[in-house]
Amino acid sequence: MTYRILTLDGGGSWALIEVRALMKIYGGGATGHQVLKDFDLVAANSGGSLVLAGLLENLSLNAILEYFLDENKLKDVFSYNGDIGDSVLRGLLHLGPKYSAQHKYGAIRRLIPKTGDMRLAGIANRIIGPNAEPVHILIVSFDYDRNRAVFFRSAPANRPNWGEGQPAAVTLAGAVHASTNAPVNYFDGPASLPNIPDRYWDGGVTGCNNPVAAAVIEAIVLGQKPSNIRALSLGTGNVSLPLAAPGAEPGELEAPRSETSIANDIRKLATAILDDPPDAASFIAHAITGADLDPRDAIKRRVIRMSPQPSPLPLQGGGWTPPAQWSVEQFKYLCTRDMDAVEPLEVTYIRDYCDAWLADQAPNQAIRPNGSKFDPMQPELGHARFSEALRGMARIFSFAARERSGACRDRLNTTGFTRAGRVGPPHNPRCSRRPLRARASDSRRRPAAGAGRRIHARSKS
Repeated sequence: MTYRILTLDGGGSWALIEVRALMKIYGGGATGHQVLKDFDLVAANSGGSLVLAGLLENLSLNAILEYFLDENKLKDVFSYNGDIGDSVLRGLLHLGPKYSAQHKYGAIRRLIPKTGDMRLAGIANRIIGPNAEPVHILIVSFDYDRNRAVFFRSAPANRPNWGEGQPAAVTLAGAVHASTNAPVNYFDGPASLPNIPDRYWDGGVTGCNNPVAAAVIEAIVLGQKPSNIRALSLGTGNVSLPLAAPGAEPGELEAPRSETSIANDIRKLATAILDDPPDAASFIAHAITGADLDPRDAIKRRVIRMSPQPSPLPLQGGGWTPPAQWSVEQFKYLCTRDMDAVEPLEVTYIRDYCDAWLADQAPNQAIRPNGSKFDPMQPELGHARFSEALRGMARIFSFAARERSGACRDRLNTTGFTRAGRVGPPHNPRCSRRPLRARASDSRRRPAAGAGRRIHARSKS
């Protein structure tokens, strides 16, 4: 019996990418419960947990997207704390918190007024998945005082010889608040919840910013055979640049080798919560689910990764070029946007690169990248383009057993699905927008060296 998993990475405002991917599959008018009912287990971390909260609130995907496109809603979540000492620290070292953790909790409750104060335990009891059981919800966080991972569950996860995973005592808003509390460079203290003594940091601290491996393990604890598991892993984009040669001046689209210092090392640790690393969690899940375990098995891959990878493409004869016909300046500006990108221009760049990815004009993140050379279009495992990942999803996920509303069914058919689960012609529209208002003056708005979104560097060989 097939067991279907959906996972949602962390990534702050870049989580709009996950909503856009779901819209590509279901259409913007689909409701959260329509999406959730196609899966047996849904796991999320940080920004992805906010997307999950919108799904549980049963908002339309269009409405969930507004969490990230509406400047006021974004700035309600990322609310400046106004602390002078923190401002001085950031000015001197480009290090230190900017936002109020306490205010964020209220902002999350305002985004999910119907379900925010409901206990996570049992919150999905009336949302029935493909196997006629309530959808199992899993949200990742980090216990600040116990220094260990915390998994907030909607239902128990236990069986003999596997121990007991208890359902969460916190509310949905509380679980999301705990999961989204990125430390050091972002929020000004651990997340605290009413009437609960425990305090929390972002689930990315546990190494589960991409929660797909944790979700696969949860499914196995729940009694599922690894070979029955199918996982759709949605990401928020990990910048990956070719690494400059030792001692060489980095090119315009190459990552420099980092200078070692206490301040720089602290910055690296503070932003490391966004690291997958890009391929590790997806590959671990791929291995756990028994890829190629039985040569007679027609299914060779049970994990589908959908996430844009902001990376330059190699040119014949050497050198690099940005994807989607973006200029070098536009691409470099995108690559330095942090997880707390809240200004309209920043969000526009993220949205437009997402559109390029959905139109196959920018690479999709691999399950395992090319190990012999830097080329995101030639991965060892996974899909180089969104449309390929979409067709891969159609091959291993069968949604035909569930009757849908006509609008949702029609949307699936236009994106490559048929009612029988076979693949039709892929939907591959041309990207209609270029990055808006990108100009030379944008360079004045870039963060100082060392700031910005975490960048993964790979050597050329």
